[in-house]
Amino acid sequence: MSRCRLIVFSDIHYLDERPDKLDFNLSRKLTQYSVEIIEKLINIINEKKVDVSICLGDLIEDTFNHDKDIMNYTYIWNILKKINIPFYSVIGNHDLRTMNSRKEIEEIMGYKNATFSFDLNGYHFIILTTDIREDLGENDGGIYKAQCMSEKEIDWLKEDLAKNRLPCIIFTHFGLAEDKQIGNYWFEKNPEDGLMNNRQDVKEIIKSDDNVIAVFSGHQHWTKQLKEDGKNYYVVGSLTDNIDMLGIPDGIYLEVELIDRNVKIIEKHIKVEDKNATRNNK
Repeated sequence: MSRCRLIVFSDIHYLDERPDKLDFNLSRKLTQYSVEIIEKLINIINEKKVDVSICLGDLIEDTFNHDKDIMNYTYIWNILKKINIPFYSVIGNHDLRTMNSRKEIEEIMGYKNATFSFDLNGYHFIILTTDIREDLGENDGGIYKAQCMSEKEIDWLKEDLAKNRLPCIIFTHFGLAEDKQIGNYWFEKNPEDGLMNNRQDVKEIIKSDDNVIAVFSGHQHWTKQLKEDGKNYYVVGSLTDNIDMLGIPDGIYLEVELIDRNVKIIEKHIKVEDKNATRNNK
């Protein structure tokens, strides 16, 4: 019998300092809690002794300043190194927004390539990371700068799955399953912005592979399960989203237990002390 235990989380949005004046979008991201929450989560991961932990991207809140984003990413990545079990992360759109190439973030992580696979406890795990459109800068690119997987890595996915014989779990930042995202603060008006742009090419490969048993994604800042072409898609919310507008971060993470081809999900939330500065959005 194959068995594996995971903790999956997403969208830390670390920012070293918040601006004096916030737009409403940033008031939704309680970045001042990011270090406290991630340190609490690291303690949980290490104490529970799960087999592996995965982050689904957006470790930082980009600042439109390349050097500062590099500094912030390095800072939060070094904190995540305190995880004492196997740990891997997807790279998100905010992580890439001011980068000239994905390689800049990969070098901080120590990854030769941020799209890769590994086997553990009788399971095959795939990390899928989108690439940068170098024709778009951070000002005119936004989400679109890092919304697509490269054709080369889509071909790699097809080859990797063709060789695999184990139950497989896939992790991405952008959503893959179709979703109008009605009621989603971030994406109800533009649901395509919450999803990978060339997801159909990726899903054509996934849906024809009997070994893929689950796909996890972040980015959308809410938590839900979708089913498409017989595959289970799990969307994981943001650790720091002010999701109920009460000034308290969601603190969401998932405990995942794999037993043979069965996937059991337990939703958990990290509690933090309320801060008056948060309620006043300062």
